[in-house]
Amino acid sequence: MVFAPVKSTLSFEANTVNWTTRQATAEDKEFLYVLKRAAYEDVVQKQFGQWDEAWQRQHFEEKWAPETFEVVEKAGRRIGALSVSRTNEEVRIIGIQLLPGFQGHGIGTELLQRELRFADERALPARLQVLRENRARTLYERLGFCVCGETDTHFLMERTG
Repeated sequence: MVFAPVKSTLSFEANTVNWTTRQATAEDKEFLYVLKRAAYEDVVQKQFGQWDEAWQRQHFEEKWAPETFEVVEKAGRRIGALSVSRTNEEVRIIGIQLLPGFQGHGIGTELLQRELRFADERALPARLQVLRENRARTLYERLGFCVCGETDTHFLMERTG
């Protein structure tokens, strides 16, 4: 069984403007690619030496499915995205991306905490993978994730409730 996206309105307490999540649509496709590049280009360059635009675009096109993304908005502006797979077996964080100006302000933490509450309520593990050079690993560890495996490029992480 696959669970539907978690519907919620989230507040960013450090600012007076609320931010929300909504299901992505086809109209969000280009924004989501630009967001991917803004969020990951530096870490990809650090880990692999370069951002291969043609490869990144092709990979995005092959994986594109609007139903797999929630768009994060603040004051009507798209600022990020979350992709999660929720099944009877696990809650898998596929991706969390915020525009650089919105990183480090607690939004990613709250998005992850929402998914962890969902997992805990169902006694499910939460899992993700993170590029070895991605500083987000420290956030995941702070939220209780532990490295449970690794590949040449990623750390595999898990949190059990």
